[in-house]
Amino acid sequence: MLVSTPWVKFFCGIFLLFLLWSAGTVINPADPDLWHRLAVGEFLWKNGHFPAGHVFSYLADYKYVADHEWGSALIFYGLWQWGGGAAIVATKLVTLAITLAMIVGAGAYDRRPTAILVAFYALVMLALLPSFQSTVRCMIFTHIFFALWVCFFQRERFGPPTPTILYVLSMIIWANLHGGFVIGLGWLFAIMVIEAIYHRDWKKWAVRLGLCTLATLVNPFGVQLWISTARALVTTRSGFPEWAPVSWTSDLMLYTGFKLLLLCVLAALSIQFSRRGWKRLDRPAVILIVAFMLLALTSARHTSLFAVVAGALLPGIFPLKWPYNVSHRPLRRLVVLGVNYGVIIMPLFAALRILPVGEGLNLEYPSISCPVGATNFLQRQDIRGNLLVPFNYGSYALWELRGKMRVSMDGRYDLVYKPETYRRVEDFFSASGDWKTLLTTPAPEAILVPRNAAVYAKLRSESGWTESYRDSTDVVFVPR
Repeated sequence: MLVSTPWVKFFCGIFLLFLLWSAGTVINPADPDLWHRLAVGEFLWKNGHFPAGHVFSYLADYKYVADHEWGSALIFYGLWQWGGGAAIVATKLVTLAITLAMIVGAGAYDRRPTAILVAFYALVMLALLPSFQSTVRCMIFTHIFFALWVCFFQRERFGPPTPTILYVLSMIIWANLHGGFVIGLGWLFAIMVIEAIYHRDWKKWAVRLGLCTLATLVNPFGVQLWISTARALVTTRSGFPEWAPVSWTSDLMLYTGFKLLLLCVLAALSIQFSRRGWKRLDRPAVILIVAFMLLALTSARHTSLFAVVAGALLPGIFPLKWPYNVSHRPLRRLVVLGVNYGVIIMPLFAALRILPVGEGLNLEYPSISCPVGATNFLQRQDIRGNLLVPFNYGSYALWELRGKMRVSMDGRYDLVYKPETYRRVEDFFSASGDWKTLLTTPAPEAILVPRNAAVYAKLRSESGWTESYRDSTDVVFVPR
């Protein structure tokens, strides 16, 4: 006797949640940007107004900061106060589950679950994971709202229209949580253009785009939010791997989910194009998938957006089920059963293998961004003033030493600093250019240096500085 569809959907959901838990808790590295979000959230919570740029940094270029992630800062600080690192990790899992659930709802809303369909969404979850693995980042809210808007789009294509007010209200919240709200506006613009090309109701989407653009002005900074967001969009990000294209040669395992999903989507679209031709395809959906595929190929940061669009739209183009009846063909039936069991058992086996060694809800402090020992030393010695730190260390030091020391540079490089200030700090720790100027203009009260930094050997020979702390990864220099 066949199991009823509701029960099949229930067990498929449990299966995907189990995979999500195991994959999402293998590692829980604290995202470097988490710490400056906590500091901003605490400042807002205690003082009731926004911190000026120089409150946490002595090299800040902008005193007035229109922080497009201020809402996320308040949420993260509230979570930290409530449950510490465990609450932060749990937030990662919950937001990933919500995003995946909306993608599944958009793509498999009226379909009977099949093994291939479930395996496809397991792959979508794996492609989403890089944007959620580092716990937690403000862009998780962009994923949630973007997935919600894709759901709105799918609902409207096959059912009643979505009230425009829902777009406007969600945009107001989105614009106060993360600068990725620009992606939502881009989504509305893309749909408007497609609707115009195919002579449909493009004016409705133009109205939505206009109203949502105005809705972004409902924030504490007004039009200044757009200025800071635009500055972030045009800021150069050379040297940041997540903003570079995904490498297909240097590390084959990096972004594995995206690579497999991309190949599957290309194969599915090629098969359907050869079978049905361009005119018989769901052309708007194909155009949107290809557009976000190209966007993902330009930057690793955008691969998860492609996963959202592909997960929601591909099942409507390429039904993820066997296209024929196998009951009367024993050999074909055997092959189908083997494939069905394989695509379910393989990810389940992998999840069972990695689950015992996972971190659970424990937050990790990676040494490449969290100089725990060095900041503890500075706290014990009660050193105050300016702290010269490299970019990766800045946010953690800012959080741990807030109220005592201001850092040279932190992760808010597109909000608080000009590109030349970022390069100036980079030059110091690579001991290149006029690196010595940061020793005097302005002078720091301490320098936190990774032992593998080029400037470490130079500082050891500087007469005005001496080592006061050293561990396996970091050194603290203070004036003699």
